[in-house]
Amino acid sequence: MNDLDILRDAWAEPEAPADTSRAAARTALLERASGGGSARKKAVRLPRFGVRLAVVGALAAAVAVGVTVVQTGGGTDEHGRPRPVVPGVPAGPVANASQALERAARAAETRPFTPPRPDQWIYVEKRMRTGPHPNGSLSTDPRDTVVTREWKRADGTQVAGLEKGKLVFSGTMPTTPPSDYASLAALPTDPSALLRRIHKDMGGLGDTEEGRHSTAYAMLGAILRDNVLPPKTEAAVFRAIEQIPGVTLVKGRVDAAGRPALGLGRVAEGWLHEELLLDPATYAYLGERSVALKDHTSRGLDGNVSVKKGELQNLTVRLRAGIVDKAGQRP
Repeated sequence: MNDLDILRDAWAEPEAPADTSRAAARTALLERASGGGSARKKAVRLPRFGVRLAVVGALAAAVAVGVTVVQTGGGTDEHGRPRPVVPGVPAGPVANASQALERAARAAETRPFTPPRPDQWIYVEKRMRTGPHPNGSLSTDPRDTVVTREWKRADGTQVAGLEKGKLVFSGTMPTTPPSDYASLAALPTDPSALLRRIHKDMGGLGDTEEGRHSTAYAMLGAILRDNVLPPKTEAAVFRAIEQIPGVTLVKGRVDAAGRPALGLGRVAEGWLHEELLLDPATYAYLGERSVALKDHTSRGLDGNVSVKKGELQNLTVRLRAGIVDKAGQRP
Protein backbone atom coordinates (compact mmCIF):
# COMPACT_ATOMS: atom_id res chain seq x y z
CA MET A 1 0.00 0.00 0.00
CA ASN A 2 1.43 3.39 -0.94
CA ASP A 3 0.94 6.76 0.74
CA LEU A 4 -1.91 7.77 -1.55
CA ASP A 5 -3.75 4.54 -0.74
CA ILE A 6 -3.38 5.30 2.96
CA LEU A 7 -4.87 8.77 2.50
CA ARG A 8 -7.70 7.37 0.38
CA ASP A 9 -8.53 4.68 2.95
CA ALA A 10 -8.38 7.17 5.80
CA TRP A 11 -11.07 9.19 4.05
CA ALA A 12 -13.28 6.26 3.13
CA GLU A 13 -16.12 7.21 5.43
CA PRO A 14 -17.11 10.43 7.21
CA GLU A 15 -16.55 10.21 10.93
CA ALA A 16 -16.56 12.44 13.98
CA PRO A 17 -13.32 14.30 14.70
CA ALA A 18 -10.43 14.93 17.08
CA ASP A 19 -7.32 16.67 18.10
CA THR A 20 -4.05 14.87 19.04
CA SER A 21 -0.36 14.06 18.62
CA ARG A 22 1.93 16.75 20.06
CA ALA A 23 5.59 17.16 19.27
CA ALA A 24 8.07 17.91 22.03
CA ALA A 25 9.41 20.96 20.26
CA ARG A 26 5.97 22.49 20.16
CA THR A 27 5.59 21.92 23.88
CA ALA A 28 8.63 24.15 24.24
CA LEU A 29 6.78 26.88 22.38
CA LEU A 30 3.85 26.50 24.71
CA GLU A 31 6.10 26.75 27.74
CA ARG A 32 7.60 29.94 26.37
CA ALA A 33 4.20 31.43 25.60
CA SER A 34 2.56 30.49 28.87
CA GLY A 35 5.51 31.49 31.01
CA GLY A 36 5.96 34.85 29.38
CA GLY A 37 9.68 34.61 30.02
CA SER A 38 9.31 34.02 33.75
CA ALA A 39 11.27 31.39 35.65
CA ARG A 40 8.17 29.40 36.43
CA LYS A 41 6.73 27.92 33.26
CA LYS A 42 3.82 25.60 32.74
CA ALA A 43 4.01 23.05 29.92
CA VAL A 44 0.75 22.72 28.05
CA ARG A 45 0.18 20.00 25.50
CA LEU A 46 -0.41 21.09 21.97
CA PRO A 47 -2.52 19.67 19.17
CA ARG A 48 -0.19 18.75 16.31
CA PHE A 49 -2.26 20.71 13.81
CA GLY A 50 -2.25 24.20 15.24
CA VAL A 51 0.43 25.57 17.51
CA ARG A 52 -1.70 27.14 20.20
CA LEU A 53 -1.66 27.71 23.92
CA ALA A 54 -5.03 28.09 25.61
CA VAL A 55 -6.57 27.86 29.06
CA VAL A 56 -9.35 25.48 28.09
CA GLY A 57 -7.60 23.92 25.07
CA ALA A 58 -7.60 24.07 21.31
CA LEU A 59 -10.89 24.76 19.62
CA ALA A 60 -12.30 24.29 16.16
CA ALA A 61 -12.80 27.54 14.30
CA ALA A 62 -16.25 28.11 12.95
CA VAL A 63 -18.10 30.46 10.67
CA ALA A 64 -20.23 32.58 12.99
CA VAL A 65 -23.83 33.59 12.77
CA GLY A 66 -23.61 36.96 11.10
CA VAL A 67 -20.21 35.93 9.79
CA THR A 68 -21.32 33.19 7.44
CA VAL A 69 -20.71 33.74 3.74
CA VAL A 70 -23.97 34.66 2.06
CA GLN A 71 -24.55 31.96 -0.50
CA THR A 72 -26.14 33.43 -3.60
CA GLY A 73 -26.08 32.25 -7.15
CA GLY A 74 -24.98 28.71 -7.88
CA GLY A 75 -26.22 26.47 -10.64
CA THR A 76 -25.58 27.50 -14.24
CA ASP A 77 -26.39 30.52 -16.39
CA GLU A 78 -28.22 30.57 -19.72
CA HIS A 79 -25.02 29.44 -21.44
CA GLY A 80 -24.53 26.47 -19.15
CA ARG A 81 -21.64 28.11 -17.30
CA PRO A 82 -21.47 27.73 -13.49
CA ARG A 83 -22.71 30.71 -11.50
CA PRO A 84 -20.60 31.91 -8.57
CA VAL A 85 -21.89 30.89 -5.12
CA VAL A 86 -19.98 33.72 -3.44
CA PRO A 87 -20.21 37.14 -5.13
CA GLY A 88 -16.86 38.13 -6.60
CA VAL A 89 -15.42 34.62 -6.38
CA PRO A 90 -15.12 32.63 -9.63
CA ALA A 91 -17.29 29.55 -10.00
CA GLY A 92 -16.09 26.17 -11.17
CA PRO A 93 -13.37 23.81 -9.96
CA VAL A 94 -9.97 24.94 -8.74
CA ALA A 95 -6.77 23.65 -10.31
CA ASN A 96 -4.35 23.83 -7.37
CA ALA A 97 -3.87 24.87 -3.75
CA SER A 98 -2.85 28.41 -4.66
CA GLN A 99 -6.09 28.99 -6.54
CA ALA A 100 -8.18 27.47 -3.74
CA LEU A 101 -6.51 29.65 -1.10
CA GLU A 102 -6.93 32.81 -3.16
CA ARG A 103 -10.62 32.05 -3.62
CA ALA A 104 -10.91 31.41 0.12
CA ALA A 105 -9.28 34.78 0.77
CA ARG A 106 -11.61 36.59 -1.63
CA ALA A 107 -14.64 34.84 -0.13
CA ALA A 108 -13.55 35.93 3.36
CA GLU A 109 -13.22 39.53 2.19
CA THR A 110 -16.78 39.58 0.82
CA ARG A 111 -18.65 38.16 3.78
CA PRO A 112 -20.66 40.47 6.05
CA PHE A 113 -19.18 40.95 9.49
CA THR A 114 -19.93 42.99 12.60
CA PRO A 115 -17.03 43.10 15.08
CA PRO A 116 -17.90 42.04 18.62
CA ARG A 117 -18.13 44.60 21.41
CA PRO A 118 -15.50 44.15 24.15
CA ASP A 119 -18.19 42.84 26.52
CA GLN A 120 -19.52 40.24 24.09
CA TRP A 121 -18.44 36.61 23.89
CA ILE A 122 -17.21 34.43 21.05
CA TYR A 123 -18.69 30.94 21.16
CA VAL A 124 -16.95 27.99 19.51
CA GLU A 125 -18.17 24.40 19.38
CA LYS A 126 -16.38 21.41 17.89
CA ARG A 127 -16.59 17.66 17.73
CA MET A 128 -13.48 15.52 17.67
CA ARG A 129 -12.43 11.88 17.75
CA THR A 130 -10.61 10.75 20.85
CA GLY A 131 -7.93 8.13 21.45
CA PRO A 132 -6.82 5.80 24.23
CA HIS A 133 -3.73 7.92 24.97
CA PRO A 134 -3.47 11.75 25.11
CA ASN A 135 -0.72 11.97 22.49
CA GLY A 136 -1.36 8.82 20.50
CA SER A 137 -3.42 7.73 17.55
CA LEU A 138 -7.20 8.01 17.46
CA SER A 139 -9.71 5.32 18.26
CA THR A 140 -11.02 3.36 15.30
CA ASP A 141 -14.53 3.52 16.79
CA PRO A 142 -16.51 6.54 15.49
CA ARG A 143 -18.46 6.53 18.76
CA ASP A 144 -15.34 7.67 20.60
CA THR A 145 -15.97 11.36 20.11
CA VAL A 146 -16.34 14.41 22.30
CA VAL A 147 -18.07 17.75 21.77
CA THR A 148 -16.49 20.81 23.36
CA ARG A 149 -18.14 24.18 23.89
CA GLU A 150 -16.27 27.30 24.94
CA TRP A 151 -16.92 31.00 25.28
CA LYS A 152 -14.18 33.64 25.08
CA ARG A 153 -14.88 37.21 26.10
CA ALA A 154 -13.98 39.50 23.21
CA ASP A 155 -11.75 41.73 25.37
CA GLY A 156 -9.64 38.69 26.24
CA THR A 157 -10.23 38.83 30.00
CA GLN A 158 -12.19 35.61 30.54
CA VAL A 159 -13.00 32.22 29.11
CA ALA A 160 -15.83 29.89 30.07
CA GLY A 161 -16.54 26.25 29.43
CA LEU A 162 -18.87 23.47 30.53
CA GLU A 163 -17.80 21.03 33.21
CA LYS A 164 -20.40 18.35 33.98
CA GLY A 165 -23.01 20.64 32.46
CA LYS A 166 -22.05 23.60 34.64
CA LEU A 167 -20.65 26.84 33.24
CA VAL A 168 -17.19 27.46 34.71
CA PHE A 169 -15.26 30.72 34.27
CA SER A 170 -11.50 31.26 34.36
CA GLY A 171 -8.98 33.93 33.54
CA THR A 172 -6.86 33.98 30.42
CA MET A 173 -3.18 33.54 29.69
CA PRO A 174 -0.95 34.55 26.76
CA THR A 175 -1.25 32.30 23.73
CA THR A 176 0.87 31.61 20.68
CA PRO A 177 -0.62 32.39 18.24
CA PRO A 178 -2.91 34.94 19.94
CA SER A 179 -6.48 33.88 20.66
CA ASP A 180 -8.15 37.03 21.98
CA TYR A 181 -10.11 39.06 19.46
CA ALA A 182 -8.23 42.34 19.96
CA SER A 183 -4.84 40.72 19.27
CA LEU A 184 -6.20 38.85 16.26
CA ALA A 185 -7.73 42.01 14.82
CA ALA A 186 -4.36 43.75 15.23
CA LEU A 187 -2.44 41.13 13.21
CA PRO A 188 -0.96 42.35 9.90
CA THR A 189 -3.36 42.01 6.98
CA ASP A 190 -0.54 41.94 4.45
CA PRO A 191 0.16 38.19 4.03
CA SER A 192 3.95 38.59 3.83
CA ALA A 193 3.97 40.73 6.96
CA LEU A 194 1.70 38.23 8.71
CA LEU A 195 4.04 35.37 7.83
CA ARG A 196 7.00 37.35 9.19
CA ARG A 197 5.06 37.91 12.42
CA ILE A 198 4.33 34.19 12.67
CA HIS A 199 8.02 33.37 12.12
CA LYS A 200 8.96 35.83 14.86
CA ASP A 201 6.43 34.38 17.31
CA MET A 202 7.50 30.77 16.79
CA GLY A 203 10.83 31.46 18.50
CA GLY A 204 13.18 28.46 18.65
CA LEU A 205 10.86 26.21 16.64
CA GLY A 206 12.14 27.77 13.43
CA ASP A 207 15.64 26.40 13.75
CA THR A 208 15.48 24.74 10.31
CA GLU A 209 13.85 25.87 7.10
CA GLU A 210 11.39 22.99 7.12
CA GLY A 211 10.71 23.61 10.80
CA ARG A 212 9.77 27.20 10.00
CA HIS A 213 7.43 26.11 7.22
CA SER A 214 5.78 23.33 9.24
CA THR A 215 5.27 25.47 12.33
CA ALA A 216 3.96 28.44 10.36
CA TYR A 217 1.44 26.18 8.60
CA ALA A 218 0.30 24.82 11.97
CA MET A 219 0.02 28.25 13.60
CA LEU A 220 -1.96 29.74 10.73
CA GLY A 221 -4.26 26.72 10.78
CA ALA A 222 -4.80 27.27 14.50
CA ILE A 223 -5.80 30.88 13.89
CA LEU A 224 -8.42 29.75 11.39
CA ARG A 225 -9.66 26.91 13.56
CA ASP A 226 -9.91 28.56 16.94
CA ASN A 227 -11.38 31.99 16.27
CA VAL A 228 -13.95 34.22 14.65
CA LEU A 229 -11.80 36.52 12.53
CA PRO A 230 -12.26 39.92 10.89
CA PRO A 231 -12.59 39.42 7.11
CA LYS A 232 -9.26 41.07 6.23
CA THR A 233 -7.44 39.03 8.85
CA GLU A 234 -8.95 35.78 7.62
CA ALA A 235 -8.06 36.65 4.02
CA ALA A 236 -4.47 37.39 5.08
CA VAL A 237 -4.23 34.00 6.81
CA PHE A 238 -5.27 32.17 3.64
CA ARG A 239 -2.81 34.16 1.53
CA ALA A 240 -0.01 33.60 4.06
CA ILE A 241 -0.64 29.83 3.87
CA GLU A 242 -0.36 30.18 0.10
CA GLN A 243 3.23 31.40 0.55
CA ILE A 244 4.30 28.30 2.50
CA PRO A 245 6.05 25.72 0.28
CA GLY A 246 4.64 22.22 0.00
CA VAL A 247 0.91 22.90 0.36
CA THR A 248 -1.02 20.84 -2.18
CA LEU A 249 -4.66 20.48 -3.21
CA VAL A 250 -6.51 17.24 -2.55
CA LYS A 251 -9.92 17.13 -4.22
CA GLY A 252 -12.90 14.94 -3.42
CA ARG A 253 -12.54 14.94 0.34
CA VAL A 254 -15.41 14.55 2.79
CA ASP A 255 -15.14 16.12 6.21
CA ALA A 256 -16.01 14.35 9.44
CA ALA A 257 -19.59 15.63 9.26
CA GLY A 258 -20.05 14.11 5.80
CA ARG A 259 -19.77 17.37 3.89
CA PRO A 260 -17.85 17.59 0.59
CA ALA A 261 -14.50 19.29 1.12
CA LEU A 262 -11.33 20.48 -0.54
CA GLY A 263 -8.21 19.33 1.26
CA LEU A 264 -5.17 21.58 1.54
CA GLY A 265 -2.46 19.24 2.71
CA ARG A 266 1.16 19.39 3.75
CA VAL A 267 3.57 16.72 4.97
CA ALA A 268 4.91 17.67 8.40
CA GLU A 269 8.15 16.32 9.82
CA GLY A 270 8.36 13.84 6.95
CA TRP A 271 5.71 11.46 8.31
CA LEU A 272 2.39 13.22 8.97
CA HIS A 273 -0.02 14.45 6.30
CA GLU A 274 -2.03 17.36 7.72
CA GLU A 275 -5.00 18.87 5.91
CA LEU A 276 -7.13 21.95 6.22
CA LEU A 277 -10.63 21.30 4.87
CA LEU A 278 -12.58 23.95 2.96
CA ASP A 279 -16.11 24.04 1.62
CA PRO A 280 -15.74 23.50 -2.17
CA ALA A 281 -18.46 26.07 -2.94
CA THR A 282 -17.94 28.84 -0.36
CA TYR A 283 -14.30 28.11 0.59
CA ALA A 284 -15.20 28.47 4.26
CA TYR A 285 -13.09 26.53 6.78
CA LEU A 286 -14.70 23.19 7.72
CA GLY A 287 -12.22 21.28 9.84
CA GLU A 288 -8.99 19.33 9.74
CA ARG A 289 -7.62 15.83 9.51
CA SER A 290 -4.18 14.22 9.66
CA VAL A 291 -2.87 10.71 9.02
CA ALA A 292 0.52 9.06 9.50
CA LEU A 293 2.29 8.30 6.21
CA LYS A 294 4.75 5.96 7.90
CA ASP A 295 5.62 4.47 11.29
CA HIS A 296 6.97 7.13 13.61
CA THR A 297 8.04 7.61 17.22
CA SER A 298 7.89 11.04 18.85
CA ARG A 299 10.14 11.61 21.85
CA GLY A 300 8.84 14.20 24.27
CA LEU A 301 9.06 15.36 27.86
CA ASP A 302 6.21 13.05 28.86
CA GLY A 303 7.64 9.95 27.18
CA ASN A 304 7.74 8.41 23.73
CA VAL A 305 4.70 8.00 21.50
CA SER A 306 4.71 5.58 18.57
CA VAL A 307 2.22 5.62 15.71
CA LYS A 308 1.73 3.24 12.81
CA LYS A 309 1.49 4.02 9.13
CA GLY A 310 -2.11 4.81 8.22
CA GLU A 311 -3.29 5.74 11.73
CA LEU A 312 -5.35 8.89 12.12
CA GLN A 313 -3.80 11.54 14.34
CA ASN A 314 -6.45 14.23 14.11
CA LEU A 315 -10.09 14.32 13.06
CA THR A 316 -11.90 17.54 13.91
CA VAL A 317 -15.01 19.24 12.65
CA ARG A 318 -16.36 22.62 13.64
CA LEU A 319 -20.02 22.54 14.52
CA ARG A 320 -20.98 26.09 15.32
CA ALA A 321 -19.57 29.44 16.37
CA GLY A 322 -20.71 32.99 16.71
CA ILE A 323 -20.84 36.15 18.75
CA VAL A 324 -23.21 36.20 21.73
CA ASP A 325 -24.00 38.64 24.51
CA LYS A 326 -23.05 36.46 27.46
CA ALA A 327 -21.31 33.19 28.29
CA GLY A 328 -23.68 30.23 28.17
CA GLN A 329 -25.58 31.55 25.14
CA ARG A 330 -25.34 29.80 21.77
CA PRO A 331 -25.81 31.47 18.39
